[in-house]
Amino acid sequence: MKSLFRYEQKDSLLHRLDPRVKLLWLFGVSVLSVVLGTPYLLVLLFISTLPFWFILKPPISRIKAILLVSGSIMLSFTFSQALFYYWAKEPLFTIISPSFPVLGLLTEGVYFYADGALYGMYQSFRFMTGLSAAMLLLATTHPSELISAFVRFFEIRVGEKNYSIGLPYEIAFMLSSAVSFAPSMLEESGIILNAMQARGLELKGGIFRKAKAMKYILVPLVVNILRAGRKLAVAADTRGFRANRQRTYVKELRLKRNDYIFLAYTALFTAGGLYLSYVGFGGTVPV
Repeated sequence: MKSLFRYEQKDSLLHRLDPRVKLLWLFGVSVLSVVLGTPYLLVLLFISTLPFWFILKPPISRIKAILLVSGSIMLSFTFSQALFYYWAKEPLFTIISPSFPVLGLLTEGVYFYADGALYGMYQSFRFMTGLSAAMLLLATTHPSELISAFVRFFEIRVGEKNYSIGLPYEIAFMLSSAVSFAPSMLEESGIILNAMQARGLELKGGIFRKAKAMKYILVPLVVNILRAGRKLAVAADTRGFRANRQRTYVKELRLKRNDYIFLAYTALFTAGGLYLSYVGFGGTVPV
């Protein structure tokens, strides 16, 4: 799971793209995942992100983690909508009968709807599409480049001075640090879990035993995260963070030929999706 958010050091076509272009692509895909409404377009939108994974060629561990997360999302959406679908017609079968003691009286019966399950499966592609695009961005963009893209998203020249339009550097640093902490937190939790099991912590059994054991894992995990955050703050202050408002950068962001091609693809792809949404293929109508 920790490999989901890690940057992969490679020299692929996606790695060579300008991070600002990839941010625009992520924004366009996310917008389309919201405005498009027909099931087939949602599936096609998700499929449109898959060729970039073939270009990246991620390791097997990352593929397994992506499949696990995607499957969990689809299963949770499908099951929840199968039970609580608003436009449901005839139930496929009954889970809790209205005559069942207590629960039946409180819920007036719990039913499984086939059309609700189908609706939930299609709607899960909204979330999975944005997640797939976001993981591609993180896997192909170094954290320092991501900070530069947030801070200097757009530059204009007035006279002899360049002015950058983007997020404040502090906010960009905070966002990049939060993303970097995710794999570290997962790795730290695994280390703590192994250490606790080596000391005799029993995790097998019912849900109450597992909940009781969680406090032995969460407390050291939170303490270690706070320590890592303090070390990061001390390191930033030591290196003069926020000492000078006019920052300089080792790597300057410049759009190249491939960036313009990918930018044109993003613009046409997003415009086409918005047009389809405008002419009647948008919304969240029932399937």
